Amino acid sequence: MKPLRQIAFVLEDFALQTPAQQLLDRFLLGYRRDGGFHKVESIKVVAHLPGGANEALARRVAELGLTRAADVAAAARDADAIIVVPRADFPTPAEGNVTTVLAHAKRGASCFVFGAIGSNLAAARTLATLATARQVTLASGTALPVTWRLPQVDLPANAPVDEAIIVVQGASPLAELHALDGLLPVLERRAGGERGMRQVKFLEGRELWRAGDRREWSWPLLSAALSRSDSPQGDTILDGRTQDLVGLGLVPKLATNPRGWLLEHTDGVRTALLVLDGVVADFNFAVRLADGSNLSAQLFRAPVPAQEHYSQLAASLEDFFRTGTPPWPASRSLLTAGLLDACRQAAAQPGVWLRTPELSLR
Repeated sequence: MKPLRQIAFVLEDFALQTPAQQLLDRFLLGYRRDGGFHKVESIKVVAHLPGGANEALARRVAELGLTRAADVAAAARDADAIIVVPRADFPTPAEGNVTTVLAHAKRGASCFVFGAIGSNLAAARTLATLATARQVTLASGTALPVTWRLPQVDLPANAPVDEAIIVVQGASPLAELHALDGLLPVLERRAGGERGMRQVKFLEGRELWRAGDRREWSWPLLSAALSRSDSPQGDTILDGRTQDLVGLGLVPKLATNPRGWLLEHTDGVRTALLVLDGVVADFNFAVRLADGSNLSAQLFRAPVPAQEHYSQLAASLEDFFRTGTPPWPASRSLLTAGLLDACRQAAAQPGVWLRTPELSLR
């Protein structure tokens, strides 16, 4: 086990119900873990937040012993572990902040970037190279890879997979980040593991539904994913009736500004990332195996104010900081960053496949 005496938070904003607040408070106050309330004892917590006074952060300084650092370098310099959190509406932190953290972190430190590690593959690789040169263990992601699944299922190891789908909601590009961070960890367990992406295509509105009719993505697999939702919209929220959203043709009627990305993996697996506001209000995925069977689950996001899925992430991060072993492969962080950029580029040319040979990442 590595010594864990000081944790630094490099924050770009701080407000209630943001990832910054959820993670910082768990290392200051403790969190629910393994059937009890776990406190991170004998740890100094330091935070840097740019700008002037912040009332919520000032209360944590006065009441909980939080120490504020004058700048990013000062926050990172003596820390055994650093957590970098972007603005709540951004998928990536400022790359200058991550660069400064890595340049000033002591050798052997661990660094976790909430969200994507960089705005594109080249930036992510540059940061990963700097981390290696500085002997800092670097990881990135959100709470979705470690949150509970309803039901608690996992893809059987080395299972052959044909196709997968995930349904999320929200504004771009956070919705796309959530979709990738929710589905890629599931698919990594398939036969041969993840080998990266061959091409990406963006669709929206009627063209998204027509692509489903052409079997470019699967309506039955969408139905399997939505079967795990506990927040169907439409008539259900009016009078509680149960409805087959796909079978009754309600999905196109309920969806507001629907959009989706079709991903073709280098091993031939097809993935659909669907952002369907107005259909359901939770994140759900489904995977079709080569034998025709389906595996599906909801990625549980606990309600406000506690948002207990952040306790799952805090536990994974504490283990990471104490052992030096990142919670998931570094290559996933690179692939996620590259795919977010590819999704942005594909959105500029709806209906056109964008080749992504640079994303052939195992």
